[in-house]
Formats: sequence, C-alpha cells, structure tokens
Amino acid sequence: MPTDQQPLMPADRLPMGHIGVIGRLSASAVSLKLLEMGCLPGKEIEIVRSAPMGSPLYLRVGRLFLALRPEEVAGILVAERN
Repeated sequence: MPTDQQPLMPADRLPMGHIGVIGRLSASAVSLKLLEMGCLPGKEIEIVRSAPMGSPLYLRVGRLFLALRPEEVAGILVAERN
C-alpha cells in the first residue's frame, strides 16, 4: 500500500511496463465500476499495451486484465513501485 509520503499520479501516466500500486480512486461516475472490477487500493497495476490510437489501454490489475478508456484509467491514482 502506498504511504502518505509517496506522490500519487493518474495511472494513465504510468510508463508502459512499470508497475504501480493503487492508492485510491478519484470521485467519478465510473469509480464504483472500477472497484467492482477489482481496482482496489493496494493492488498492483501495470499498463500492458495501448491500442494504435491510444484507446483503449490494456491493464493488468493483480491477476485480471482490463481494457479501459484513458479517461477511466486517469481516475485510478497510483504510486510507482520501486
């Protein structure tokens, strides 16, 4: 779980192939759906690839793989794992 000292950034800014840890979700209309899909604080997240035009982004969240729009991924706030 990220500590209070680690800055959180939107997950869409996580470099491809780098692993982050979900800190929290921003308050948005899709936050509940993201929680239901397994995007829980403390879970590891990685951007696996993006489609040719940049949408959707393919993510690995724990052992799940998700395809989400970039604006939905931006609502997931992460700390980059060392």
